[in-house]
Amino acid sequence: MKKRLTISLLVVVLLIGAFLVWRIGYSVRKSNDNLPALTEIAKMSESEVNNILPGYKIAQLREVWGTPDISEASTDIWKTGDLTLVVNYKNNGVVAICGLKDQNGTSVGE
Repeated sequence: MKKRLTISLLVVVLLIGAFLVWRIGYSVRKSNDNLPALTEIAKMSESEVNNILPGYKIAQLREVWGTPDISEASTDIWKTGDLTLVVNYKNNGVVAICGLKDQNGTSVGE
């Protein structure tokens, strides 16, 4: 009887551990669910934006934020209010670096 209780307890602990590992993995991966809204990005500094966006695919940004206002070779630009978000991405479509500029072209929050 004691062996059966020990095995049951071990199975429950393993299931809880697996759930916690899955939850942590889900929260740190680059998915559409974790991508902040463009209005939230506009409230951040340029360095915060560069900590969040690299690693996302440009297709994900377009899906969540809509078509960019300007799209050039490896660069998409979204305008929100007084700010402009410039997103540069690699040939494989993964975001490399971003710039958040005000109307004067100055980096925000630097």
